[in-house]
Amino acid sequence: MRHALWLAAFASLVGAAESGAQARNVARGALGVADLRKLRWLQGDWAGTALGETPTYQRFRFTDDTTIAVTYYRDSAFTQETAAGRVYLAAGRIYHTFGSNRWVATRVDSSGLYLVPERTARNNFSWVYVSPDAWTSTMRTGVSGHQRVIVYNMKRVAR
Repeated sequence: MRHALWLAAFASLVGAAESGAQARNVARGALGVADLRKLRWLQGDWAGTALGETPTYQRFRFTDDTTIAVTYYRDSAFTQETAAGRVYLAAGRIYHTFGSNRWVATRVDSSGLYLVPERTARNNFSWVYVSPDAWTSTMRTGVSGHQRVIVYNMKRVAR
């Protein structure tokens, strides 16, 4: 029993060290093209719904190895563009911009992307892979105890 507890504690420490190392690597600017490729599942047209929120329509398109163009639409036919942004790799970091807002990735892997405000933005959010045809976008605004969380369920739009 004591041996099993020791092994569990050791595994926990190794996992924490690996997570800490990954976070430090992101902070040091150690991301590259291979990390942005982990987000290939975003490519395409998406319709998102959230309880009590207006539906969202978004198009993600890889323009090259370092940039994903993001276009936002008002309608499900993707004909009324409302805004644009991008996700891009620069100086070993992954950023997302929308208007004057900019977020930086603190985690990116095959399960998704987590972004925190870097300039002007006041919210953080995550994009989490669910399946080839679904993902979730979770936005958090406010401060602890007064935080507002909106979860959009994104579904691929067949074209």
